[in-house]
Amino acid sequence: MKKYRQKDIKDFVRTNLAEDITGYGFDKMKEFLHSHSLEKIGYSAGIYGINGGLLRDINTGKLYVITARNTALAMAF
Repeated sequence: MKKYRQKDIKDFVRTNLAEDITGYGFDKMKEFLHSHSLEKIGYSAGIYGINGGLLRDINTGKLYVITARNTALAMAF
């Protein structure tokens, strides 16, 4: 996995290279993880630990990002 700055991960969304899944709650994220084959591409971390992540769907190649420390990030990473 590659380490990114949190700004770089947010730029994936800003430039429309990835879909932001930060707002997914527990149930929606659980369903999302079961319906996609994901690989972890990168993460961002600060002094309090991981605070963002970049995922890629193995089947479609589509990128997804989580830009905050929340349930979705904990479930995916």
